[in-house]
Amino acid sequence: MKTFTKIAVRTVLILMAIFLLFVLVARSLFIVSTIRSDSMQPLIVTNSIIVAVKQFHAASLRSGDLVVVDIPTPEGRVLTVRKIEQQPDTMAGQFYLRAVNTNGYDSRQFGTLQAADIRGKVIWIIR
Repeated sequence: MKTFTKIAVRTVLILMAIFLLFVLVARSLFIVSTIRSDSMQPLIVTNSIIVAVKQFHAASLRSGDLVVVDIPTPEGRVLTVRKIEQQPDTMAGQFYLRAVNTNGYDSRQFGTLQAADIRGKVIWIIR
């Protein structure tokens, strides 16, 4: 019986270590966040979960892509989702971002943002 208990404890510890490693790797590759505002409705409804990849090339971003971005607000910087809507006069390395909802805070208020402000490219929306 003692041998079985040792094997069971060892197995549980190994599984916990594997799970922890999985979580650490996943957190380094992906952003998983709940959207709490209505600024992207009807595309992303309130309390939807988004999954975004952290590793992407800024040159691959196109108009229409959804991105997780660190935007400046009067209360401070906020991590949120916005849609890229490039304008003809936007300089290289700069992105014009729009909220889908007309009430959303976006580049109409704060101007273009640099690629460094984009934290991830949305690949999945879970409603």
